[in-house]
Amino acid sequence: MFSFLNFLSEELSKTDFPSEIFGELSVEKKSENSKTAIFVVRSDDRLGDRDEIERNLNQAGIKAEVRTKSGQSVDPIFIDSHFDVRVILLMKPKSGGMGETTLNASITELFPLIAWEKNFRIGTSIEKFYEFILEQDPTTLKCVFKNPTDQKAAVDTIQKASESSKFSEKMKNAMGVYKYLVDENKAKLIKNVYWGPTKRSKPTGVPKNHPGDIFLEFQDGEMLGVSLKAGGKKTKEPKLNTYINPIFEGFKKEGNVITLRKKLHTEVYSQIEGMPPSSSYDKSKKKDTKKLLIKLNKEDNARYEKLYNQHLEICRQSVINLFNENKETTIEYIRSAILRDAPSVPTKVIKAVEDNFEEVTETNELGVFLPLVKFVKAYASKSSKQTWFLELKSGEQTITMAMSIRTNKSGNAGDKKLGQFFNLSVKYNSLSTK
Repeated sequence: MFSFLNFLSEELSKTDFPSEIFGELSVEKKSENSKTAIFVVRSDDRLGDRDEIERNLNQAGIKAEVRTKSGQSVDPIFIDSHFDVRVILLMKPKSGGMGETTLNASITELFPLIAWEKNFRIGTSIEKFYEFILEQDPTTLKCVFKNPTDQKAAVDTIQKASESSKFSEKMKNAMGVYKYLVDENKAKLIKNVYWGPTKRSKPTGVPKNHPGDIFLEFQDGEMLGVSLKAGGKKTKEPKLNTYINPIFEGFKKEGNVITLRKKLHTEVYSQIEGMPPSSSYDKSKKKDTKKLLIKLNKEDNARYEKLYNQHLEICRQSVINLFNENKETTIEYIRSAILRDAPSVPTKVIKAVEDNFEEVTETNELGVFLPLVKFVKAYASKSSKQTWFLELKSGEQTITMAMSIRTNKSGNAGDKKLGQFFNLSVKYNSLSTK
C-alpha cells in the first residue's frame, strides 16, 4: 500500500522491526536492493517459529503473509507494505533445537490442554506435572490437530521443555492456565479443548486469523478463543503495540503520513545544520541524517532532546487528530486492531501469573461498551509528554483508554528518538471507568 513512498530508506535492518517480533531468534539480512530486502531467520523449529513471527507481525500492525513458493522447503513470509521495499523472511535451520521463544509459548499453551484432556490433578509440583506430560502420546490427543506438523511440534515441545532457560516459570504459567480451564468449566461445561499454534491449526468454524492461542468448545456447541499472556503480578502488558505507520494505514489515511513527514522536517529536522531536504531526509539520505543526529547528540545533547520533545509532540498530536476525525472509523479501528474479535468466535484474554491466572477484563469491558459509544474524544495528557487518552462516552458513562506514543528503538541517537523519524511506537496500556 505504501510502495510509492520510501518511508524507511534502503538501509533496512532488524532494528526497523518491533523488538518482540523475533524473540531470541537469530536474524540477519541476506540481501537488499531498491525493490526487495531478504532476511534470514535461524531456527530449528522453522514451521512453528515462522507462524509465530507471522502472528507477531500482524498483531504489531505489520501485514504479513506466508505464501507457497515453488522450490522452498518452508514457505517464506512476505511483507508487501509498511516498509519502502518488499520484505521476505526466510526460515533457515539452526543447531540447538526448537527456538526458545516458540518453545516457551508452546509450553504455556499445550501443557494445560493435555492436563485437561487427561484429568491431571491440580496441586502437584512442577516436577510431577512434567512427569505426567512426558507420559502422554501427542499423536493420540484430541487437543492436537491431526496433521504431521502440529503433532511434531507437540512432540518437540514435550521432549524439549526442560531445555528452556525459563522452564520453571513456564511450567508454573501452564499450571495457571490449567486452573483457568477448571474454573471456566465450572461456569460452563467444556466439551473439548484445542491447540491453535498456526493458521492451519484453528478448529473448524474458527477464522484462520483468529488471535486465540487455545480454543474451548462447550457442550452447547459454542466456541471460545483464548489469547494467553504471561507476566508478573504487577506488570501490565499493552493491549495494542504498534506504530504510527500501520495506524494511518488502518485508518486509510496514508496521505496524512506525507503531511506529517513534511511538518517534522520543517519544524524539527531542518533546524539541524546540514540536514537533507524533506524529500530525502528519511529516505535516500537517511544514512546522512543519522550521522547528523549522532553528531548533534554528542555535541549538544540538550538541544537534541529539545528537538525530540518537539518531534514527539507533533507525532502525538497527529495521531490524536486522526482519532478525532471520525467516530465510526475510530470505533472500527478499535474493534479490528485492539479487540481483534471474530464475530462468531469471541476472544477472552487470560494472563498467567506464576502458577495462577487472572482474566484481562478490560478487553471484555471495552467490547461490551463499544457498540454503545455516542461520542469519541482523543486528547493529550497535561502531565506526560508521551501519554494521550481516548475517551469513549455513552450517556452518563465514560471509559477512557490510556494510550502512549514514544520511541522504542535501542542504540545510538541515530537509531532511536529522532532517528526513528515519524514512525514512533503507539501503545494502548489500560482502561479506566468514570
